[in-house]
Amino acid sequence: MSLSILNFDAFYFQYKLHFAENKLPDTSFLEWFIGFTEGVGSFTISKRGDLHFVITQSTTDVKTLYYIMQTLGFGTVILQSKNSQTHQFFVSGLKELFLICLLFNGNMVFPMRHLKFQIFLSYFNLSLGKKALPRILPLSNTIEPSLSNAWLSGFTDAQGYFTASLLLNSTAFWIKFILTQKYELNKIVLDKILSLFNELNLHQSQIKNIGVVLPNLIPLNYELTINGVSNCIIVLTYFDTYKLRTKKEQSYNIWKDMVFAFKQGLHLDSEKRINLINRIKDINYRKKGQGLV
Repeated sequence: MSLSILNFDAFYFQYKLHFAENKLPDTSFLEWFIGFTEGVGSFTISKRGDLHFVITQSTTDVKTLYYIMQTLGFGTVILQSKNSQTHQFFVSGLKELFLICLLFNGNMVFPMRHLKFQIFLSYFNLSLGKKALPRILPLSNTIEPSLSNAWLSGFTDAQGYFTASLLLNSTAFWIKFILTQKYELNKIVLDKILSLFNELNLHQSQIKNIGVVLPNLIPLNYELTINGVSNCIIVLTYFDTYKLRTKKEQSYNIWKDMVFAFKQGLHLDSEKRINLINRIKDINYRKKGQGLV
């Protein structure tokens, strides 16, 4: 895994050539977008060789897709399925796919996502070669996750969960931040993210380990879990700086309130506990495809 940072120079250079009239997407959005794509995006190759870049979301959360389209300045949002109630952000044009490939080339974090993108890029370069157009030099490196950019915010919007539980007849509670990912090869990224939070925690409180990365109930899937009030406060330091951009921000804000409510002992008061329980119900921590507020 490379230690290099996300680099958007090639993307910005070509973007200015092809979309000179558009406002440049800022680096924070691009960092977030790469993370979000690594969670829910897809580089697809049809049976007849057509290439597409696709992000699928619930129709109820279609605002996320429009936000991406409007910020990038290209692509379309289409209804994928009326029955399953899903929409897609869809990119298929040559110059638009060229920009997408430049954006992700050498800027991906998860090894399996990177390998699948490399297959897509080889097909795309083949189509460029058939038209005698300059090809994109594949970059073999991946990028380490960091708490100094918005990549983790994007990935959390796609595959992260903020959870809490409190019983009416007990003062016991739990509160967690969870990330999930498939394949053993990708587990190293979850391990690295945890180590970054551990380093941040070590700096603040001298406690070495604030979470675990373990297999979950689904085969080949792994889960990073950070549990407990003091540990979750460490998580807040990142997400208060690099904001979530989907409806998951609503869940995060309630979850954040719960962290401090538990820290202050508000759950020990029976009347206040009822209010906290009602608020916790609004944390949609296991709902997929959440969109913009």
